[in-house]
Amino acid sequence: MLLSGVRNVAKGTRLFYTSDIHGSERCFLKFLNTAKFYQANVLVLGGDITGKVVVPLISRGNAYEARFLGQTHEAHTNEELMALEKAIRFNGFYPLRVTQEEYDDLTADAKKQETLFNRLVAESLERWMDMAEERLKGLGVRCFINPGNDDEWIVDEILAKSNFVENHDGGVVQIDDDHEMLVVGHSNTTPFNSPREMSEEDLSHYMSEVSRKLKFPQRAIFTLHVPPYGSGLDNAPLLREHEVVTRGGHTVMTPVGSTAVRATIEQFQPQLGLHGHVHESRGVKKIGRTLCLNPGSEYSEGILHGALVSLTRDKVVGYQLVTA
Repeated sequence: MLLSGVRNVAKGTRLFYTSDIHGSERCFLKFLNTAKFYQANVLVLGGDITGKVVVPLISRGNAYEARFLGQTHEAHTNEELMALEKAIRFNGFYPLRVTQEEYDDLTADAKKQETLFNRLVAESLERWMDMAEERLKGLGVRCFINPGNDDEWIVDEILAKSNFVENHDGGVVQIDDDHEMLVVGHSNTTPFNSPREMSEEDLSHYMSEVSRKLKFPQRAIFTLHVPPYGSGLDNAPLLREHEVVTRGGHTVMTPVGSTAVRATIEQFQPQLGLHGHVHESRGVKKIGRTLCLNPGSEYSEGILHGALVSLTRDKVVGYQLVTA
């Protein structure tokens, strides 16, 4: 069911969805550019939007030195320094200029590291919000961005400040005349103890409470960060004591999605399910009448995976997994 003539759909909503860009500014800019390139009037970035790593650029007197992507880089001029910082941001990391003394002080104080990380995340997201408004304003595009399980709580504060980008995590929003979108960025529990995890029981209860806000569930879009369990959209490497399990030289894969998400989709049978969380499981699956999509993620390579979906009032008329 590919969108061979995606630009020629006369009526309805054309939606571009992606997830799990983990701070990659390159992927975020590509996400914004999809509005014009695909003529999408709704953009959705469904969680895990922030990075996880700070890259210190340590002053060495006449140069800054950074360890980045397995190599040591030196910047001797302001132009070289700015180019290095841009490369770091594009790959999903946060650059930080420090002296050796400042670096040693930070590495010895976990509280200072946490405070610094939150500041860098906030500054990066504020810049992204400005980019979104600058590039999309006047195009008639609505831009929805919600946190995922890996995103710290400061993300909600920054998104709430934007007058252009919308975050409806934990709620329901009318995205056009015919479709509501239910948004839940939490996941079931993972081995990584991320900020927004719940037990399956709590996640089920949470989604049930959010679902009460729906008026027409059968026409809804469910943006649920974690995929439904056993759908083929949730296969990840099996871990044992944080080590990847292999057999015969091959990685053992196992479903890691949510049983609560699957049960919720089976109960309400929305028109569309948008998922992410499991980077390896790019694909499409029907659960009853619901079309579920996971575009996958290769953010560390600067590659944006997404799904382009065309909707009319009562059905998905076309979809395509795309890469930029």
